Amino acid sequence: MPANKPNKPAVDKKQAIFLKDLLLHRSETFCMIPWVHIHTTPTGQGAPCCIAHSCADNKGVGNSNRNSLSDLVNSPKMKKLRLDMIKGIKNPECANCHKHDDQGVPSFRTQSNAQWEHYFNDVIETTDMNNGRIINFRMRYFDIRFSNICNFKCRTCGSAFSSKWEQEDLESREQTGLPMYAMEIEKGNREEFITEVLKQVPNFEVAYFAGGEPLITEEHYMLIDEMIDKKKTDIQLRYNTNISNLKFKKRDIFKLWQHFDKPIQIYASIDHIGDKAEYIRHGTKWMTIERNLKKLKKASNINVQVNTVYSIFNALTISHFYKYMIDNHYYRPQDPVWTLYNMNSPEHLSVHVLPEEYKAQAREQLQLTIKYMEDLNFTPAQVNEIRQCIPWLDSKHTWHDNQQEFKEEIKRIDALRGENFMDTFPELGALYKVPESLRP
Repeated sequence: MPANKPNKPAVDKKQAIFLKDLLLHRSETFCMIPWVHIHTTPTGQGAPCCIAHSCADNKGVGNSNRNSLSDLVNSPKMKKLRLDMIKGIKNPECANCHKHDDQGVPSFRTQSNAQWEHYFNDVIETTDMNNGRIINFRMRYFDIRFSNICNFKCRTCGSAFSSKWEQEDLESREQTGLPMYAMEIEKGNREEFITEVLKQVPNFEVAYFAGGEPLITEEHYMLIDEMIDKKKTDIQLRYNTNISNLKFKKRDIFKLWQHFDKPIQIYASIDHIGDKAEYIRHGTKWMTIERNLKKLKKASNINVQVNTVYSIFNALTISHFYKYMIDNHYYRPQDPVWTLYNMNSPEHLSVHVLPEEYKAQAREQLQLTIKYMEDLNFTPAQVNEIRQCIPWLDSKHTWHDNQQEFKEEIKRIDALRGENFMDTFPELGALYKVPESLRP
């Protein structure tokens, strides 16, 4: 007598059609992501996705250093999350998406439902509707961050996402105490976890590599080799990268990408040009970035999209940055939208804490950029990405609450790295006027 399939939901075809319409198109809570995906941060912390609340509160759904992939997928938090989504209960994990939904802004939830709708049958066929457990999980969307290995120490980043930051934090701890960005990076044996992930390669539809810096991460190349060996080359490869290294241990990433059927999507993390770029993302050699950007833009099988962190560092010169990139054909009306992220952490580097006189200058810079792009017939979507930064400037946060921390951190890190904020950002000189108490 054949064994019964454990806990297989008894849902007929008519019920399945009704559920699909109800959950995908009318529900305010349902999201496909927990059925097609599991996320881990570079520290190993598991989460439903990269914007889930557990990524911020350090209380994830498990840790890849000590838990298996199946443990993470069917952890108590993940099972409850799935049931809440089906029942119409707003789970705290999804607070960011609920906020966007309430604002009428396309959320990761609604975008994911549209993207992964064709796997909805998996929800019906593989879910124990009594407890939210998935039977035979298939990872369609890969976003596992295996480590914080990175060759940069970006001012807007920290130890969790950069091994260089982690090293610097550890070296400076004795002299300055634990810096604000520093956190203990859990170390462990991930061999079993990595083996499980490699077995999921035949199920991949999208593989998103971030870090750290994915192009210098060993596990990235293990996965690419596995995809090529298994002839699973119909995967959409996406990268969030600083584009500083296009070769790794004599391996040319361009040659590896030639095996794949779909264009490679590159999200290039660039916050400015020249010495400002080198200060913001410490480790940057602008000439190298510009050379690699040209090489990527020329490749027929690669799409390049610039991603920029909008912060105090570039707020007063953003028009110069955009003009340079446009004039040198790094950004054109036919290109994907250049993404501007309104940074809110660490808060002392966010534009929304600037004094009003600086906010006025920042608004002017955004308006200049908008006009320049409109005159060159950039699309409304491209222009609106600039425009959406203006409300961010109108926040009620005050500089008074953040100025001391800003000055102390700039001074501390400048001393560690042999850099000079005043030389690099003279337009922010008055902002950084160092009080007597902070002078050597």
